[in-house]
Amino acid sequence: MTYTYTLRNIGTIPVANITMVGDTCSPIGFISGDINANDRLDIDEIWTYNCFATLTKTHTNIVTVTGWGWERERVNGISATDIANATVIVGIPVVPPLIHVTKVPNPLVLSVGGGMVTYTNKVTNPGTVALNNVRLTDDKCGPVEYISGDTNGDSELDTTETWVYTCQAELTKTTINTITASGEANGLIARDFAIVTVVVAPVVVAPVVVAPVVVPKLPNTGVTSARNNIPWNIIVPAGIFAVLTLFYFTRRKQII
Repeated sequence: MTYTYTLRNIGTIPVANITMVGDTCSPIGFISGDINANDRLDIDEIWTYNCFATLTKTHTNIVTVTGWGWERERVNGISATDIANATVIVGIPVVPPLIHVTKVPNPLVLSVGGGMVTYTNKVTNPGTVALNNVRLTDDKCGPVEYISGDTNGDSELDTTETWVYTCQAELTKTTINTITASGEANGLIARDFAIVTVVVAPVVVAPVVVAPVVVPKLPNTGVTSARNNIPWNIIVPAGIFAVLTLFYFTRRKQII
């Protein structure tokens, strides 16, 4: 069995440091798509990978891809993740279903305090059999409303159709949410997931500057304090000596 993986960038900036991990098939090898050879998935590129496995029974393979936003010549710290799965039937002539969903928020970034976001979800059928009972559920937004896409009105997602759904949510903080799409055919269920992040700008707290408290000096009254290093140990004995001398001469005069 050959698994072929097709990777697209449905955002607005390049994606770097891409990893792709399968739960039961490895290694997953890169085939082509990096047109400018810069190791980043640009919005106009389609990267293709494959993996080979030998199967002896019906098996579902799951692959998870992760990448990081690239802005101003560096990774911006925000990741994107997508999960895809496919079932291969062994032993009976039954065609398994496949389903694919993408999720795009508008806007991608909200200012301080948050605001309203509209999520647009598109569901396609990459398999060979039409899907019925198509359902979408979102872990952070509801209800998810069908808009258009069933061109022949038969309530089945054909391989040539793209069904569009929307959902609105009021966000006050950076939010990661997941949409799950499912459909049925030939008694089997196909599922796919899309995960997106909407960034709400953080509140910037202005710095507070506290001025030091300055204690005013006492006014200069003409009387100095000991802090000015006045030699009181000399002034006090001299004053006492002068008083005693005055008393001595006054007393002597009285006797004479």
